[in-house]
Amino acid sequence: MKQGYLGAVIALAMVGSGAQAANAVLSAPGATTSSVGGFTVYWTGSKLQVKSGARVVWESNSGESFVRAGTQAMLATENRGSFTVTENIQSQCTDQTITSFTQSTSEVVFKGRLTGNALCASGYTLSFRQPLAGHLQFTLSFDNAAVNYSELAYASVAGERFHGFGEQFSLLDLKGQAVPVLSQEGGVGRGHQPISGAVSLGSPGSAGGPLTTYYAVPQYITNTAKSLFLEDTQYSVFDLTDAARVRVRLFNCRMTGRILAGNSMLDLITRFTEYSGRMRALPDWFNQGAIVGMQGGTAKVTAVLDELKRRGTPVAGVWLQDWVGKRTTSFGSQLWWNWELDQSRYPNWNALADRVEAGKGHMLCYINPFLVDASAKGNVRRNLYLEAVANGYLVKHPDGSIYKVTNTDFDAGMVDLTNPLAVTWIKGVIKTQLIGEGRCRGWMHDFAEALPLDAALWSGVNAERYHNQYPVDWARIAREAINEAGLGNDVVFFNRSGAARTPAYSTLVWQGDQLVTWDQYDGFKTAILATMTGGFSGIALSHSDIGGYTNASWSGIGYNREQELLQRWMEFAAFTSAYRTHEGLKPEDNAQFYDNATTYGHFDKFAKVYKALAFYRTQLFADVTAKGWPLVRHPMLHYPNEAELATLTDEFLLGSEILMAPVVNKNDYNYGWKKVYFPNKAGTTWVHAFTGYTYGKNSNAPEAPLWLRIANPASGSWQWVYAPLGSPAAFYKQGSTVGAQFEANLRSLGVK
Repeated sequence: MKQGYLGAVIALAMVGSGAQAANAVLSAPGATTSSVGGFTVYWTGSKLQVKSGARVVWESNSGESFVRAGTQAMLATENRGSFTVTENIQSQCTDQTITSFTQSTSEVVFKGRLTGNALCASGYTLSFRQPLAGHLQFTLSFDNAAVNYSELAYASVAGERFHGFGEQFSLLDLKGQAVPVLSQEGGVGRGHQPISGAVSLGSPGSAGGPLTTYYAVPQYITNTAKSLFLEDTQYSVFDLTDAARVRVRLFNCRMTGRILAGNSMLDLITRFTEYSGRMRALPDWFNQGAIVGMQGGTAKVTAVLDELKRRGTPVAGVWLQDWVGKRTTSFGSQLWWNWELDQSRYPNWNALADRVEAGKGHMLCYINPFLVDASAKGNVRRNLYLEAVANGYLVKHPDGSIYKVTNTDFDAGMVDLTNPLAVTWIKGVIKTQLIGEGRCRGWMHDFAEALPLDAALWSGVNAERYHNQYPVDWARIAREAINEAGLGNDVVFFNRSGAARTPAYSTLVWQGDQLVTWDQYDGFKTAILATMTGGFSGIALSHSDIGGYTNASWSGIGYNREQELLQRWMEFAAFTSAYRTHEGLKPEDNAQFYDNATTYGHFDKFAKVYKALAFYRTQLFADVTAKGWPLVRHPMLHYPNEAELATLTDEFLLGSEILMAPVVNKNDYNYGWKKVYFPNKAGTTWVHAFTGYTYGKNSNAPEAPLWLRIANPASGSWQWVYAPLGSPAAFYKQGSTVGAQFEANLRSLGVK
C-alpha cells in the first residue's frame, strides 16, 4: 500500500458531456492507495475507486472526468405548490486535470483544474473523510466565484437498479430517469388522461408527472448494495438516463455528500438513517384501532360513533379535520386556515373528546403553515393571519410585501420558519389551540412544500437553498411543540412533505392526495408503491388516506370514489402503519365507510385486522427506532436474489413474516382472483390468513378456474389466489410465532 503525496500531474481530458475521454495523460505511479477510516480511496491511473473492504462501493468511469463545474441561472415558477423548473445551464467545464493528491490522518484531498469554458474554468478541491463508521463524506468546491453548478459523474453497471429518492409514486426503479430533488405538490392526475390535461389547462404545472413528489430526498440505494446521498438542500438532479454512468448535478457552488458502505439494502437503510434520523414507535393508543376520519359537526360524528360502538369496532382516534370550520371553493369543500376550534360547527367539543378518551382513544385535528384572513368567517375569536402580519411572521416578496401563495381560488400567507419569533409563535398556536383547547393528541401536519424559490426570508437565507429544508423545519416545530407541552411520544402528527432529515422529527408520514381511482398514475396503485419506496429513504412509518382524496368530477359526474375501491383500500390499509379514513375532497360524491351495512361491516372487520396485528407492529417498532427499517417493506429487502421482485409494485411484506398482495383492479366480473408472487417458494409455506389454504412449498390451495389459467397462466413462484371482497390475499409464514399469534388474534376478535 502506498500513501502520501502524488508529486506529479494526472490529466484527464473529456470531450462533451458523458463522452469517453479523448486522451489521458498520466505522469504518475499507476496506482496510489490511501485509507480513510474503513474505506480505501484508490487511484488506478485512469479512474478513481472507493472500496469498503474488498467491495467497490463507488468508482468513476475509466478515462472520464468525474468532477465538473458550470454556471447556471435556474428559473423555478410556482403554481399552487407545483414548480416548473428551467435549469438554464449557461456554461460547463468538463476537462479535468488532477495536479495534487495529499493524505493526512483523517482526510484525502484531490486538487486540480477544470477547463472547457472561460466562464467556469476553475481550480477545484475534492476531499474525503469519514465522519461515522460506514460513511465516507466527500466535499467538492471551486476557486472561481462565478461557479454555481457542481457535478459528480461516475460509473453504473448493467442491471443496476436505483431505489429511493424519497417517496416515489410511479416508478420502483429510477434507472433511465433524470430524477429532480424538489419537494412539491404531487400533482393532480400525474399523467392520467383526461384528468391531467384538464388540470394543465386550468392551472399549468399542477398536473404533476411520474417524478413529482411531496417528499424528495437526494439519496438512493441500489440492488448492488451501493448508496450515495447529498447533504445539500439546493435543487439537484440525479441523472440516470445513461446506462453506463450517473451524473449528480447540484445547483450550488459546493457539493457535500456521502458514500455509504453496507452488504445489503437493509444495511444501507440503517447507514442512511444514522444521518437522517429515525422515526419513533407509535404510541400504544394509536396502534390499537382505526383513526376515524369524518367531517360535518357534532351530531353527525356522534351518530357514527354510536354505530361503531354497537358493532364493537376498535376506535383509536377520531380525526376531525374540519375542527376549524369549512369553506366552499371551486375545488370542493376546504378548511378555514385559521387554527382555532369552530365552536359553532362543534358545540360540546369537550363532551365529544370525553367520550373518545373514555374509550381509550384521542381526538385528532389539522394544521398547516398557511394562514388566511378569516375576517369573513364570522365567528372568529383569534385571527391568526392578522397577528402574523402585524408581527412580520410571514414569508415576503423581495419588495417587502406578503408573498401570498394561491391554493385553488384563495390566497394564503406562509409562516416564515427562519424567523425565531415566528417559530415560537406558531409553536404557541399548536400548544394552545390544538393540544390545549382542541385536546388533540394527533393531527394532520399538512403542506410545507410550496415555499417559492424567489421569496425573501427573515434570516436572509436564499429561498432556493431553504425550500427543501422548510418541510424538515415544519416537522421539527411540531416535535418541539409536543415536547414543550410535556407530551413526549404520546402525540402523533402525520406530515406529507419531507426531505432527507425529516425522519428525525416526524412521527408518521401520509402520502398526500391520491385520486379516488384505481389507476397507477395517481390512484390506489400509487399509494401501495409509495408505501414501499419511502422505506428506501428512511420513511419507516407511512400510510395513505383510505379511499384516496381527490375527486375529478363536476356536479357529481366524473371520477368519484366507488364502494369497491373504498373496501379494497381498507383491506390494504389494515396491513400498514395506520388505518385512517378520509371523506375526500367532495364527501357527498364519494362512497363512505358509514354509507350502509356493507361498508360499516367491511370497515369494522379490517379495523379488527389492524388491531390483530398491533402486537407485531410493536415488535417491528424496535427495527424502526434502532435500524431505521421500514414497517412495510418491499420483498426485495428480504429476498434480494429473486429476479421477479425487481418489477413487483403491488405486493409487500409487513416486517418479514406477513405477505400482502392487495387486489388493485376493479372486479368487473366478480371473479375475485389475485395473481401472487410467493418469495422463497421452495423453502417457505405461506398460509392465507383468512382461508387457511397454504401456498408455496406445501400448497393445498384450489386452482384458479381453467379459463383464468389459460388466459393468464401462473408458473414458478406465481400462483392464483382466490381473494373476494373481505378475504384479501394476505399470508403469514407457516410455523412462525407471529403467524400463530395473528391467527389467534383474528379468532378472538371474531374475524375468523
